[in-house]
Amino acid sequence: METELNLIRIELIDDPATIAEVGFEARCDGDDLICRRCGDAARAIAAILVVPAGGRARWALCANCLLELP
Repeated sequence: METELNLIRIELIDDPATIAEVGFEARCDGDDLICRRCGDAARAIAAILVVPAGGRARWALCANCLLELP
């Protein structure tokens, strides 16, 4: 029996300067950088998850949601 692994490479950005830069870019585009998982706009963003496959999607995560990831 043959199995095929489908792996997706992701990058976790937790550098405060980079997060601030991404937040600035989002605001310039008329968007807010809020946690993609819980949607709570009052929480500070602790990291950004970047998925290069399929167009370089980015998801902001607050500290609580980041700690809940497996």
